[in-house]
Amino acid sequence: MRKSKIVSLFLVAVMVVSCMVIAGASTTSAAAGDVIYFDNSVTNFSEVYCYMYNNYGSNAEFPGEAMENVSGDIWSYTVSGNWNKIVFTDGETQSAELSYSGDGQIAKPDSSDEDFTVSWSAYAEAETKAQVEKKTKLKTGAGGTVYCKNDAGWSEVYAYMWKDGMGKNHDWPGVKMTDLGDGVFEYNYTSDYNMIIFNPGGDDGKTGDLPFPGSGKIYNNKTGSWNDYSTNPVRIASLKTDVESPAYTNSNILISAEAKSSAGALTYKFTVKDSTGSAAILSNSSASSVIWIPTKAGNYTITVDVSDTAGNTNSRSINFEIKNATNLVEPFISAFSNSLGTVKYIKKDTNITFTTGAIGGKTGTNLLFYKFIITDPDGNDNVPYYTLSNAYSYKPTKLGTYTVNAYVQNSSNDTVNRTYTYTCAADIPADDKYVQPTVVPYTPTNPPYQPSTAAIDTTPIVTVPNPQLGDVNQDGNVNIKDATLIQKHLANLETLNSEKLKLADTNKDGYVSVKDATQIQKYVAKMITSF
Repeated sequence: MRKSKIVSLFLVAVMVVSCMVIAGASTTSAAAGDVIYFDNSVTNFSEVYCYMYNNYGSNAEFPGEAMENVSGDIWSYTVSGNWNKIVFTDGETQSAELSYSGDGQIAKPDSSDEDFTVSWSAYAEAETKAQVEKKTKLKTGAGGTVYCKNDAGWSEVYAYMWKDGMGKNHDWPGVKMTDLGDGVFEYNYTSDYNMIIFNPGGDDGKTGDLPFPGSGKIYNNKTGSWNDYSTNPVRIASLKTDVESPAYTNSNILISAEAKSSAGALTYKFTVKDSTGSAAILSNSSASSVIWIPTKAGNYTITVDVSDTAGNTNSRSINFEIKNATNLVEPFISAFSNSLGTVKYIKKDTNITFTTGAIGGKTGTNLLFYKFIITDPDGNDNVPYYTLSNAYSYKPTKLGTYTVNAYVQNSSNDTVNRTYTYTCAADIPADDKYVQPTVVPYTPTNPPYQPSTAAIDTTPIVTVPNPQLGDVNQDGNVNIKDATLIQKHLANLETLNSEKLKLADTNKDGYVSVKDATQIQKYVAKMITSF
């Protein structure tokens, strides 16, 4: 057996050394507390053991001491003595006799064969001795740190801790916790406790008796939940998109993150990865947002990696589904913007053009219709109606909050809308100017309708005798004004007399509906040549 072989060799070595002094170069010996690592990706052991020894003894009987799985294929072992030789094994297959390489080193096998050798290198994520000692200390219950997220809005936060038969940390209400900022409070305790009460300095609003889950945990005094607390200087508050999953191909999806660091300016790297593992970096800059225009349906992982100038990093990911929009019937709002390029503010007495991007509408006429309802600070609305234009100009005349509701409708009257809120001010704050994020370009096969840049026709309407079918306003021309007049009639904003109702019935089905307006729009677009 292999076990007999290694033990026999070891005994022979001990006997030889006990009889003579060997001259030669010295070898590196471990020190108690050193940590070494093993990469199990080649050998795929179900359990990994570390057998360490020198000329005078070993860390344990063969196969040695069990290593601890750190994560994935990485295993670690905390050295117990000044050994200088190592064998890695699963109890059956084992490495050759290896020389100790040093604290924080990782061994990667060159093969999975019997007597395999390894390549040593520094392990970037190695724990220091101090970290291991702290972990050991916490495991023995000798102390640690607990946190509280003060979402309940207490002016002060106290921690009262105890363990039955073992005492308490302080008389009620406990120890005042340290405010770390951003609503987080910290308390370093020095004894073993298994129960805790958070309170604002007394009985009012206190939590119940909470089982204490251990050091490094944070409790939210509003939601009543425990979570792991990261002490990383780079803290990511959120990663989100401006539309919920699922969205559709060829739509603009704004991805944004909120983060802060106590150690320097931040850089945001946004990445998307599809289900095959193929990834694309969307942006890597100081901009905390990016526009993603997916061209392929599937399931994606969106990740932001945030780093500060001191070298600290953190990351967060969310999953997102993209569906194919080729034959999408329902309208879908894919983008929204205003001509001022602002996020939260608009300027008083200044003309602003709001623009809605939309996809879908693959039904009936394959057209999409747009409407904008804008509510001013006094609750007054504009007079809206649907048109083919996806842009709308407006001049706010009052200071205060304006609400913009953008509607999109297909020819089957399926309707969607999204709401945007702006504050109207005399001047727009400099930091509210929208910083255009990096855009992954995409040129759609059928670009969305763009509003005309021609001047608005203000020529007075002149009624002409014997107007043709479709000339609802009887000005001698069939144009978009006639379609608009039908829409206003259907919205109870205008009332058509009997003569105009006959002119409006362009599909000749006996009544006036949005289908007649659509017929006129198709006629104007030269999709049809007659009614």
